[in-house]
Amino acid sequence: MGYYSLNPPVSTTLSAYSSPLLVLPSSPRRIREFVETFGKNFCRELHFDFVPFEAAETPESPGFVPYEVYLFHQVASDLCEIDKPLKNRCIGACGFRWVEWTDAPPCWSFQWAWFHPYFRARGNLSKAWPSFVQKYGRFHVQYPVSGAMEKFLERHQHCQPPPVVAGDAAR
Repeated sequence: MGYYSLNPPVSTTLSAYSSPLLVLPSSPRRIREFVETFGKNFCRELHFDFVPFEAAETPESPGFVPYEVYLFHQVASDLCEIDKPLKNRCIGACGFRWVEWTDAPPCWSFQWAWFHPYFRARGNLSKAWPSFVQKYGRFHVQYPVSGAMEKFLERHQHCQPPPVVAGDAAR
């Protein structure tokens, strides 16, 4: 695939998991690579200097910051074949990191989300949001965010995390 290709990954192994799938440092490397694909697309589209997630990140990595990322997927109905394993198409991902602030208590930070353009505005993140709030409590949202994410956060005020914490994160 080329630099500008947006062909989302497809896998038969994802059929065994519900979406979104929680991906941890201990998850299979191939699944972490699927998430990395979306992290790279996030970086390119929003013109960030760094990829927010790399598959190689493990607790043994220098400067490791704990993460929990989510891989969104769905049945690839256009690829279904009789007597063949069901294929799932990865459609997006998002990520949280544990941040230790210099001037506030440590907390989880929602740091990024990226969905393939064909799968945007279909309610995937909206459906998952309440479970994120339940699991992570009043988590921080990393800014800047895209215009679409800004609108998303406005629509989800009942789940809206506290305002951005002043000061830099100490990593």
